[in-house]
Amino acid sequence: MSNMTTAEVEQMFMHNISSIMEMLDKLKASQAGHADLATNTNMDLMWVMICGKHPFCGILVVFMQAGFSVLEAGSVSEKNLTNILFKNIMDMSISTICWFLVGYGVAFGKTAGGFIGSTNYAISEIFNDSDVGGIDNDGWAHWFFQWAFAGTASTIVSGSIAERTKLQAYLIFTIFMTCFIYPVAVHWVWGEGFLSAFNANPDSEGNARPLLTGTERSNGVLDFAGSGVVHIVGGVSGLVGAVLVGPRKDRFNPVTGQPNDMNHANSTLLCLGAFILWFGWYGFNCGST
Repeated sequence: MSNMTTAEVEQMFMHNISSIMEMLDKLKASQAGHADLATNTNMDLMWVMICGKHPFCGILVVFMQAGFSVLEAGSVSEKNLTNILFKNIMDMSISTICWFLVGYGVAFGKTAGGFIGSTNYAISEIFNDSDVGGIDNDGWAHWFFQWAFAGTASTIVSGSIAERTKLQAYLIFTIFMTCFIYPVAVHWVWGEGFLSAFNANPDSEGNARPLLTGTERSNGVLDFAGSGVVHIVGGVSGLVGAVLVGPRKDRFNPVTGQPNDMNHANSTLLCLGAFILWFGWYGFNCGST
């Protein structure tokens, strides 16, 4: 080392510095790749939360509950205003407990004869990674998004029977709706049920799935954003409820049978509720992509 000239020492030093900088560049590039992957994954999850397949879409769907509340509040008389608002709050409160304990397992648990899910009650088999399990249905984000749908299906009914149903009876219905009626329909179409498009064809070992004919020509039911699962279930339930409880008191003239004017609607609340639901629909549909 002592025999090296100043120029040689400087050259060796610069070579070492160049090697170190090259190693740092490679390390930085490697970390950047992982960072990009993590960022993209987090952004995907946030999209789902806010608007999509999982939680913003899920958040927007939950926000639709405010739209239902405002819309229904603008459709009822003042004396029933507190009742209808309380029903909407209890819808989400009860559906959360029921979906956690029973509903999610019925909907997305392992199928029992293609009719109902038999596992994952109280989300005992749920994971933070939505890909665990291979069918992308056991992540917390998926649970959140599907819970928002369950609450919506139940709330659809509250407007159908507004002002003519006792609170206790409606809350009992909400429990039954969120624990059994809606989750069973979800299992049929979106889970492992007999109508599910996800189980339309035989598995990798050639075993027929519990769907229709179980052949390669089986397609299953394709429900993009809940048009059948959410809205037909909620709509038919609301229709049955409306038929059973009948019209509002004094809705029709007892002599002529003609409808009476019931001028107690609040146009401002109706318009605001409609716009909130319109906004939330971008989470409902876009999130389902």
